[in-house]
Amino acid sequence: MLAGVSLAIEDGKTTAIVGPSGTGKSVLLKILTGLLPADSGDVFIGTQSMTSARSGEARRKICSEIGMLFQNAALFDSLSIYDNVAFPLRERRELKNREINIEVLRRLDEVGLRGSENSFPGEVSIGMRKRVGLARALITNPKILLFDEPNTGLDPQTGQEIYELINETQASSGFTGIVVSHELPEVFQVCNRVAMLYQGRVQAEGTVEEFLKLDSDLVKQFVRGDTHGPIVM
Repeated sequence: MLAGVSLAIEDGKTTAIVGPSGTGKSVLLKILTGLLPADSGDVFIGTQSMTSARSGEARRKICSEIGMLFQNAALFDSLSIYDNVAFPLRERRELKNREINIEVLRRLDEVGLRGSENSFPGEVSIGMRKRVGLARALITNPKILLFDEPNTGLDPQTGQEIYELINETQASSGFTGIVVSHELPEVFQVCNRVAMLYQGRVQAEGTVEEFLKLDSDLVKQFVRGDTHGPIVM
């Protein structure tokens, strides 16, 4: 449940939204993408208001600037890896099949999956499915990319590979990133700024260095993983 969240995301940088489970991190992402309506306030994507968009067409236009890597990749099991990545481009109907093929193979190569395009999601590892999800999120060249718990279900080595891939693709694409995570300190390696949610509000924010130096019992307890303190488990 969110309660008056106020947060500005810096263009071209990656911001981590952190906090204990159940504090509204994933809900915030759904509001940003228009999947959930906000009860009050406004959400601006650049100069466009997501919450004031009255028609589905207006919301789709705003959402066209956003890509998302879902927590469990959210792939279509009945489609091949190639067709999963091609899906957003086919839905837009703006490119010819030859142009779509070039883009899909380029993105699969970027995430290290060239040669696996004919496999199906059920035939590959969860780490590979995350890579497919990232390729699909990148295929429309979004200005903003959202990551909902990108390392959920991954072993430490694969999780580290995903973080490195996020850094590499951000450096090459220049998107504005928002990463929702409860994994500290691992998530700090992919973000420039940190915002901590608790009880539905942003309780602390700043660069990684500023965040770790904050004289806040909430932040200290969360970073240390202590069971005693102002955060109610």
